[in-house]
Amino acid sequence: MTLDSPFRPSRDFSLRLENHNRRWGAALENWFAHSGAAWTPGMIPTRELRMRLESFLPWEEFAASLRNVARALLPSPEWVPRLLFPGALDTILEFWEELGDPFRGRCAFPAEEMPVLLCACADPPRFGTRRGRYPRQFCRLPPAKRLLDLGCGVGLGTWEAALHCGVQEILGVTQEPLEAWMATCQRLPHAPRRESEFPHAPSVQARFLAGDALHFRGEAPADLLLCNGLAGGRFLHRPEHLEALLDTLEANLIPGGVAALANAFHTGWQASGEELARRARQRGWEVQGDWQNLFLRLP
Repeated sequence: MTLDSPFRPSRDFSLRLENHNRRWGAALENWFAHSGAAWTPGMIPTRELRMRLESFLPWEEFAASLRNVARALLPSPEWVPRLLFPGALDTILEFWEELGDPFRGRCAFPAEEMPVLLCACADPPRFGTRRGRYPRQFCRLPPAKRLLDLGCGVGLGTWEAALHCGVQEILGVTQEPLEAWMATCQRLPHAPRRESEFPHAPSVQARFLAGDALHFRGEAPADLLLCNGLAGGRFLHRPEHLEALLDTLEANLIPGGVAALANAFHTGWQASGEELARRARQRGWEVQGDWQNLFLRLP
């Protein structure tokens, strides 16, 4: 980790981790010894298997134990990844599938691996935070001086857009403090190959903050705003969400500024994506593109 790493274990970190590993290492051994079903990558558990799995490896208890360890390693409870909070996942199988290797099928972790694990929880593969995710959007982005990225993740897509558009100043906002740290320091402890994709661009001023993208208000408006993978999907789809998002876009763009909103949602979300475009037109925005690749220009 870098000198400004947020991973600074408290005095009881080792004890918390030892207790976690002892309990959940034994629980995993009991599962394999007595469940009668071996876990394999990609398996879809039946209802019966879920019930039996919960008796050996109850997800909510396991996640609470990991949260307890994480709080002894991170600056404050707000830094604990949301993947470990109630409602994010249903079973430990989903946890293993979310993170993939090298954490798949494991419940106990050495101390030196905990920062990597927590970064993986903050930035799981399904978030897709890498370069080249939205090529249809990328080729239509206009030149800009100041870029605001709402839902920036670890910032790889933010940097890609900024360098393409000749941006001089970047501000990225993400819900996860660990993601904001990774974007700021250009460190991905859990994904070294992706870490190598960060650019070296000292002439561009860049800041990445942890915050609520839906209600964010910046200090100065941008001429280009990105909000990818959020609008119209499971995160922002209710009418009040769409109205709040449009309020936020209006508050953070200069007149004539462009908001680019792309997603890779399945067609079940098409109606909410089209509803966002309809509401933008009602407000007088110039709307181009389709529900998966919207461009909104503020009048």
